[in-house]
Amino acid sequence: MSTEREVPEYAKPALYVGALILSFLAAILTFVSEFGWWQEGYSWGYDFALYGEFVPWFGKLILVLLGLGFLGVAFLALQQLYPILKVDDEVHDKLRKLGFFLTIGMIGLTILVTIVFVVMVSDAYDWDLGTSFYGSIFGGLLSALFFWLAGRIEIPAK
Repeated sequence: MSTEREVPEYAKPALYVGALILSFLAAILTFVSEFGWWQEGYSWGYDFALYGEFVPWFGKLILVLLGLGFLGVAFLALQQLYPILKVDDEVHDKLRKLGFFLTIGMIGLTILVTIVFVVMVSDAYDWDLGTSFYGSIFGGLLSALFFWLAGRIEIPAK
C-alpha cells in the first residue's frame, strides 16, 4: 500500500490564492491601520502608524518596507497563479522559493518593528499592539505555510 495520497488539481492554485489574499490584506492593513497604540496619562493617546505624528522617521520607513514587502509577496503569489512575467520553469520555481523566503523576511521585519515599538513606548502609561501587527504576523505565517505546502505538491504530467 502506497503512502502517497492523490492531491486534487485545484489544491496548489488554492494555496497561492490564499497567500495572495493574506499578503495583500497584510499590506493594506500596514498602510492604513495602526501597528500599535500607546497612552500618555489618562487622556492622550497616540498611534504607531504611517499617519502617526509622533512616530520617528525610521519607524515609518520600516512600516513602508513592511507594506511593500507584503505587496511583493502578493505579486509572487500572483505570478505563480497567472504568470505575468514570461520565464522558464527553473526561474518560475525560484520565484516560488523567493516568495516563501520573502514571507519569512516579512515575519522577521514584523518582529523588528515590534521591538522598535516596544522600546519606544516602554515609558507609556498603557500600550498595545494593533491591527497591522496581527495582520502582518498571521498573514505572514499563513502565507509562508501556503507557499511551503504549494511547493510540496507535485502536479502529475498529463
